[in-house]
Order: sequence, then structure tokens, then C-alpha cells
Amino acid sequence: MLAQGNAKPKVACLGPEGTYTEAARHQLLGSYLKSMEANFLPYNATVVQKVEAGDYDIGIVPVENAIEGDVVEVLRELKHTKETNILGETILGIQHMLIGQPEARLEEIKEVHSHPQALAQCRAYLLTHCPKAIQKNASSTAAAVELVKENSRVAAIASRRAAEISNLPILAEDIGDIKGNSTRFILLGRGETLSTGQDSTALIFVPREDRPGILADCLTVLKLYDINLTKLDSRPTGKMREYEMWLTLDGHIQDSNVSQALNLLDTRYCASLRVLGSYRKAIIPQGVKDPGVINGQ
Repeated sequence: MLAQGNAKPKVACLGPEGTYTEAARHQLLGSYLKSMEANFLPYNATVVQKVEAGDYDIGIVPVENAIEGDVVEVLRELKHTKETNILGETILGIQHMLIGQPEARLEEIKEVHSHPQALAQCRAYLLTHCPKAIQKNASSTAAAVELVKENSRVAAIASRRAAEISNLPILAEDIGDIKGNSTRFILLGRGETLSTGQDSTALIFVPREDRPGILADCLTVLKLYDINLTKLDSRPTGKMREYEMWLTLDGHIQDSNVSQALNLLDTRYCASLRVLGSYRKAIIPQGVKDPGVINGQ
């Protein structure tokens, strides 16, 4: 489904140019980008909202980091969508760079700016090498780099590509606290995908009652239909002591065992159940591929 009044499909992701999400966009869409209208938005939450409203046909957002876990702002927005589905995913190796002005010295840096997730992923490095620096949140890693141009005592954590775009030096490379870091990004849109035999399905459900063993009963349904559970989280519903379960499992909603299991789960054990999407499972990269130059650009 195309956004109304547009000849080209529209795709949105977090900007400005140089974010990790831009690299994920290229990885997910590849050559299709040439025939699309691509735009950057200031927040991941805005990307989800705009896709849900129909202003964009496709959105690319981060959803999970190997170190810091879920990207909460994205999950919060996904919970409220009705027309938007997860149609694809990719896992991108992440290498954080400390970027500053040419004359900058680590011991003199007063502020380090970046997205909250990036700051959290480099916590130990910053405490050791920039102990006096105040850590400040930015809307994106690439947006943080813009602030470096104004002050030699300000540094940013961002990708190599962000440094290349801004023509600023990298003061320290690969400063993440855990090597081999990666982030999972999802492609959002309308419609649904076909089963490939190598798929994942994401869903949310709220158990029908609060009693001992209710979650075990729900998970036993998956075992009954030989379905492998790959991720399980609980998130608040807005009511105290009431939680919804966020699951990711192997298989596609079109697969008979998955559709039968979810039907049983919905009718017997759940007050509500919603499938967020079925999509081809991403391959976990071997090692870290640094998202620097994209397609020779």
C-alpha cells in the first residue's frame, strides 16, 4: 500500500545521515532504495507513528541491542499500532567511535553526546578515559556529531560513517564495552510476507487470568505444536501488576503448526493476542562488520 498522492513508495528512518539505522536501511532494502523516496526523521518513535498514520509506506527502526536489550521507545509505539506489521529484520554489527575536533584531547573533554543506547554501551570506556565528561543524550548518534563542530571540548559517540560525513577525526575506535556488539533492526509496513521456512513471528498476549501456572500453560501450547520460543519479555499494560507478554518464536503465521498453536492460545488462555508480524529471520553476523561507507557513497 503506497502513501496517498505519491508516485514512489516512501521510507523513513532515524536521521540525520550517518545513523546506524541508515546502514540497516541499505542492508534491508538494497537496490530498491533507488526507486523510493527516502527521508530521515528525528526520533524512532516518530518513524513508527508516521508509518501507522500512512504518511510513509516503510519504516526502519532498531528494536533490540545485544548489550542493552530492547529499544523501549520503539516497543511502546508498536504496542499501539493497528495497521503496521513487521515485514523484515536485519542484524547489524555495531562499532562505536569517539568523534571530536582535530585538537581535542580526551582528558579535556567536558561533554560526550550520543543516543542513550550508545552511551550505555560505552559506559565503562567513558568512565575510564573521559571520567570528567558529562554524558548527554541526543536524538541520534549522527545528530550528536553535529554538536562536535561547535566546541573542541565536546565529543560524540557515533559510527565511522558519521565521522566521514562530518569530516571529523575519530579520537578512539571501537569503544564499546563488549566486542561483537550488534543491533537488530526491523522493517515496518502494511500487508504480510509469505512463509520461507526460515521465519520468525512476533506477538503480544495478555493471559486471561492471574493464577499459578498460567504462563506455563501458555508456553506448553507452543511445546505441544513443536514451536521453538526465541524471545520472551513481560511489559506493563498501564495497570499496576498487570503485564503483557512479548514473544518471538520460530515459524510463520501461515505455517499450520503456528496458526493452530496461536488459535488455541488465543481462545483458551488469552484475554488478548495480537501478531505483530511474520518475517524472514535475519542471519546473525559473524564478528562485527563496521558500517562505514555505504555502497561506495
